[in-house]
Amino acid sequence: MADILSQAKACQGKIAIDKLIYDPINRQLMKSGKEIELEPRSLELLEVLLQQTGAPIAADEIIDKVWQSNFISKNVLTNRISTLRTIFKEHSPDSDATKLLVTYPKKGYYLNSARVSLVEVPDSEIKQQPVKVKPSIHLIYASLLLLVSAALITQYFQSSTPLTQASSHITVPVVELLLHKINATDETAKPYVKAIKTSLLAQQIFYPYINVINQDAPTYFLSPLDDSPYWPGSRNTLFSDYKLNLRLSKGALNGELFAQLELVFHNSEKQIYRGEYALDITDLDSGIYKMTEDLVMFFGLPEQAQEKNSDTFDFLSTPMSSQLANHDLTVWETNYMARLLLLDTDVGTQTIKSWLEHTERRFPLPSEETEIWLGLLNFKIGDHESARERLFKARFNNQIHNAFVYLVLSDIALKDNNPDLFRLYYLKSLVSLSLVTPSQEIFKQLTQDQLYSKCLGTWGGVIKSKRVTDNMQAWINMFEGYCERAKPYLLNTL
Repeated sequence: MADILSQAKACQGKIAIDKLIYDPINRQLMKSGKEIELEPRSLELLEVLLQQTGAPIAADEIIDKVWQSNFISKNVLTNRISTLRTIFKEHSPDSDATKLLVTYPKKGYYLNSARVSLVEVPDSEIKQQPVKVKPSIHLIYASLLLLVSAALITQYFQSSTPLTQASSHITVPVVELLLHKINATDETAKPYVKAIKTSLLAQQIFYPYINVINQDAPTYFLSPLDDSPYWPGSRNTLFSDYKLNLRLSKGALNGELFAQLELVFHNSEKQIYRGEYALDITDLDSGIYKMTEDLVMFFGLPEQAQEKNSDTFDFLSTPMSSQLANHDLTVWETNYMARLLLLDTDVGTQTIKSWLEHTERRFPLPSEETEIWLGLLNFKIGDHESARERLFKARFNNQIHNAFVYLVLSDIALKDNNPDLFRLYYLKSLVSLSLVTPSQEIFKQLTQDQLYSKCLGTWGGVIKSKRVTDNMQAWINMFEGYCERAKPYLLNTL
């Protein structure tokens, strides 16, 4: 634990927070010499966190120091934390803001001390400058806004019909959720399964406080989004906090579907929430958006502006040629198209290259998942340098731990004749496989004989499983010769 704020004040220095600089004398947060405007409460919150970097501060303690009140809802603090993270992400887009301003479950929040440092200012540059104080009208406005917000939040939870009796008491900073299965109980609902799966997956991935554990399954990037009952990666995951299931049937009105959403504990299968929704087949995305809002409320997570999908069903019904020609795709449409191109064995290399060029221009700073999709497409067409760069960049966020992605990185390292990186990613791949394979099977492979004779042995069980799509065969062919290339390094590993 370090009080870097006091240290900076004592030496009249400044504080580096990733690519940002905080001047505690003038109380300014800057990037490249330009001030980033902070509201008074956000500024005070930042200073409290700088007083104890590297060690969690309890929510109650932060509220007491920043608001000097025992009547402030923790949701107010959560929203302020979200605001700071948004600022960090906006001005340091290549870093993961949740790894800088860290949520420690049940302990509180802290700034990662490895990414915060003291910047001393030479004596010649020290100037006696008055501290800038925001006009008092801003303070009055902020105080009124805070009081109104707290009152509205309190009134909301007192007057609203709770989703479950316990929902208002659940406080989970980051929820691990597995999107598992959709059961369509009649023919009326089946044509809409694919659109509902696609829309709900996009909504959950977009929301930062829900970790969609499907992304960590090795088959997530190898399975299509289709009209089968399961989401990609759902049948290959052993661990998560919760599982989500949907049951679809014909609605009471024409043009309507009835959807039952069920949330269960993964380990016990005990149901903890059930919601019922009437979905308009001409506007499925609005119904899916409501599901996401209800889940956020149930888990007690902070509200955040969502990018509601538009016309998912219409987009999925469009011919692939038209989808490829559309250069104004949204993020979810881009991820969907990348999955399609990755798994379609009939799409030519030139088509993929052309699509990649347009996509890279449209999204110069893509999300972590989009970065991985683009990297895997580059790997598929043999552009290993671009694949390595994109897959390595995606790891900065460090939220998706996918065994298949690590396996691809290990293969690229082999082709680059880099044994250290090969061993690193090979081992990461095995560790990540423990999400879908019993750990004893992983340990069996970590013997000299198994490493030598069956370097992809654990993967064999995944590949041969009936739960894995046939598209895996195309990737098996791409890894032909992998073990032979890896043999010299594996022989000297243990």
